[in-house]
Amino acid sequence: MPLSLIGQSGNKTVRFGADASLDCFLDTDNLPSSNFSGGLGVRARWGKQDQWLNLVGGLRFIYGPRLQGFQVPIMLNANLLKLEKASAYLGAGYEFDFIGTYWGCMKFQTGLLANEHFDFRVFFKPYQADLGIGFTYYF
Repeated sequence: MPLSLIGQSGNKTVRFGADASLDCFLDTDNLPSSNFSGGLGVRARWGKQDQWLNLVGGLRFIYGPRLQGFQVPIMLNANLLKLEKASAYLGAGYEFDFIGTYWGCMKFQTGLLANEHFDFRVFFKPYQADLGIGFTYYF
């Protein structure tokens, strides 16, 4: 079974992309303005939107008053609703990081993968009480 890494746009099994995200920490001890952090990074996705499973990994830098540093998310997404040019998914995984004594946590997400290039998602990290949104553009 051949796996195409390069070639025509619709035949790529592995795609690399640029990622941006916004995290909102839900605790009530801080002022609302200090609960937000922004993230920028890169991602790789193995699998197409018409396949049942996609494996996603990456590296992002999060910056904000609560957390600053590098994070490494590894997620497995199940494409539950598959259309011709898009799919809706549920995913779970772990986001490693090396910020102080915090080593990472479980992460759950749901999103929409459109036209093989656009990935819009909402995620939640229970350990941090972190609800966020993210966008990745895959090349």
